[in-house]
Amino acid sequence: MLRRLAMDISPLRSSRPFRNVFIARTVSVFGIGMLMVALPVQVYDMTDSTVHVGAVAASSGFALLVGFLWGGVLADRYDRRTLMLRARTAAGIGFVLLTLNAFLPSPSLAALYVLAAWDGLATGISVTALLAATPALVKPDKLVAAGALNALTVRLGSMLSPALGGMVISAVGVGWNYAAAAAGTLATLFLLTGLPSLKPEAETHEKPLKALASGFRFVSTHRVVGSLMLLGLLFMVAGGIPVLLPAFAALSLDGGPTTIGFLYTAPACGAVLASVTSGWASTVRAPGRVLLVASVAGFVTLALLGLARHPVLAVAILFLYGFVASIEEILRYGLIQSHTPDAYLGRVNALWSAQETGGEAVGSLGAGALGRYLAPGAAIVVYGTVSAVLALALALSLAADLRPDVILMDLRMPGGSGVEAITEITERGLPSKVLVL
Repeated sequence: MLRRLAMDISPLRSSRPFRNVFIARTVSVFGIGMLMVALPVQVYDMTDSTVHVGAVAASSGFALLVGFLWGGVLADRYDRRTLMLRARTAAGIGFVLLTLNAFLPSPSLAALYVLAAWDGLATGISVTALLAATPALVKPDKLVAAGALNALTVRLGSMLSPALGGMVISAVGVGWNYAAAAAGTLATLFLLTGLPSLKPEAETHEKPLKALASGFRFVSTHRVVGSLMLLGLLFMVAGGIPVLLPAFAALSLDGGPTTIGFLYTAPACGAVLASVTSGWASTVRAPGRVLLVASVAGFVTLALLGLARHPVLAVAILFLYGFVASIEEILRYGLIQSHTPDAYLGRVNALWSAQETGGEAVGSLGAGALGRYLAPGAAIVVYGTVSAVLALALALSLAADLRPDVILMDLRMPGGSGVEAITEITERGLPSKVLVL
């Protein structure tokens, strides 16, 4: 049972290219986390203005979103290995410039705005290229395991890198924080240079905006991929719940800053546990149905949080929510990758990443607005219940399409025409019953 539960790390053992990408991604995640701490600290020390802190964060976030979308188009047109190398080189140069600026007698605030956007753009392009390249680096039956490893990297990075950045800043200053991030980022180039060529199987030659529109059209017309992306958007919008947690802790749990800290930490801890015990997810016979059950259960759990009146119970519920949501994310990643033709992997993964960035922002606005009219506990109940109903509707509509022996193949899409499509399905070890659109 322990072997079945233990995370499947075989992609790291069997695929050196994936191992190199995994290490590079881990280093990059920690560098980004350290940047997220260093920029606000430096900007506030220079200006004593929360407006500037928010504006610099917004410039980075907007550039990140542009980087995701632009990177998706580039990843379906050019060699994904080359994109990763160039984007990580650009990010490393940005960290070096941040380091030099920090050590100036009078650091430039304008440089912080520009370099925050520079890093966001480079990060968006590199992440999209990496995600699009992953299916070519592992066997088809290891996509879920690869997704679990990627999820673990992000979760651990989000938990540990801000603390690491804070300790570096406290010990030696913000400049050395940037220097450490620069050194780590540039070191990843040696790992990425060892990758094979990762050109898309069918390069798109459409103009960027038209290519992006084609990606949106593919997602909106592909029943399975579109519905799974919509389900992911629901979870991202639910990510706005943390906006309500300070008021919920004070008014419903009679807690203070310590309680709030535990509430914020609990979902990430649950997600890490789900990742390290995800070995079963690679061999489950009906991943689609498990995903749909997990999605509904996750939102029901979130609704129950609003009814909690004791801090320990609330922390336990959020831990469970993080656990279930991570299972849903891991399985959804594998299904989206296996249902997406190679010609669209860049743009689909760009939308996957963009919905995380945009969904949480929309969710935060929605949760904050709802909290103006309802008590925080009631607002969380409404939020979770509405999301659960929508997820259940999606689950009922998708149940037949996600049977383990069925796959939808749209012959109108590039990479999915005629006999070649059926041959690809057979070679990739995907389900043998094909419903041709």
